[in-house]
Amino acid sequence: MDIKIQNDSASAVCQTFGAELLSYQTKDGKEYMWQKDPAYWAKTSPVLFPYIGPVLSPVQIHGKAYDMPRHGFVKDAEFEIAAQGEDFVTLKTESNPKTLAVYPYEFTFTVTFRLNGAALDVIYGVVNRSGEELPFLVGGHPAFFCPMEQGEKFTEYLLHFEDNDKEDVALNYPLFDNDAILFEDFKVRTVKLIHQETKRGIQFDFPDYPSIAFWTPIGKEAPFLCLEPWCSGTLDQAPNTNLLEKKYAQTLSAGESKDYRFTVVPCK
Repeated sequence: MDIKIQNDSASAVCQTFGAELLSYQTKDGKEYMWQKDPAYWAKTSPVLFPYIGPVLSPVQIHGKAYDMPRHGFVKDAEFEIAAQGEDFVTLKTESNPKTLAVYPYEFTFTVTFRLNGAALDVIYGVVNRSGEELPFLVGGHPAFFCPMEQGEKFTEYLLHFEDNDKEDVALNYPLFDNDAILFEDFKVRTVKLIHQETKRGIQFDFPDYPSIAFWTPIGKEAPFLCLEPWCSGTLDQAPNTNLLEKKYAQTLSAGESKDYRFTVVPCK
């Protein structure tokens, strides 16, 4: 089921399957989210939990092996509406026999979409309902049009980091010939995806995530770029599927909860 939220400045559409964000538009009808096309990628914004990355061998948790799907399983879960208003919605899924077979913990996972003026907040909430410590990885995978205007090219865009220690990255497709590129060790967790000349595009804030990856499909020259905030292992850790050894792995004590937010807002 699709759900629309809106205010005087913007609107967004999500679906209950996978709590996937499908659309984010400003009041003038400008769409920023990639619209699914299997020729390039049939997703728009999958949710990553409780694992991130390829699963090159069964995931190890406390010495036991589990057949965890790539990027976890909530992206394929049917969520229910937990709360809703005109400008926000919270979707919820919980552990069940199917999830317990690949991840032996009781949990509640929520996704909240909230408009704040023209900005869209996306908040992932994790609640540990187990009687023991809950380990997990969590992150987002939203795809944005790039280029964003007719007549522009992908190579006319850049990534501008508000962190002064990070240099701008001028986009070109060969950057992604080895899959995603990842940045970490931020003092300021804000990046802009903008046109080099007009400076128009989006600002992306990821205050609760220590790293961010950027991805577009290898060899397809796709008209989009994914901005992926992660609490996860770095890309060189992919062969190590021990969840507890992943860099930036998160843990919650029994009964504890934590929220993870990223925000997108247009740059004009």
